[in-house]
Amino acid sequence: METTIIKIGNSKGLIIPKRLLDSLGEGKTVNINVKDGGLLITPLTEIKSRVNWERQFSEAIAKGHIIEESIHIENDFDKQEWTW
Repeated sequence: METTIIKIGNSKGLIIPKRLLDSLGEGKTVNINVKDGGLLITPLTEIKSRVNWERQFSEAIAKGHIIEESIHIENDFDKQEWTW
C-alpha cells in the first residue's frame, strides 16, 4: 500500500490507513525497526521494561555467554554517601 511521508513539526510521519491499523489490534504502542531496507512496525502488547529479559538471557546462555548471578559495581558515591 502506498502512502506519503509528511512533515509534522520538526519530524516526519506516515499516515497509516485504517484497515492496516485495524490489523495491529487495539494497542497504541508500536516498535519500529529497520529491516531489509524498509521499516518493520510491530505492536507492543505489553509495556514492561523487562518483558524480553528471559528470552534474551536464554539466547545468550545458548550462545555460550556466562550470566553472572550477581554483579557488584561499586563507585565513590556508594563508598561515601550510603550507610549500610
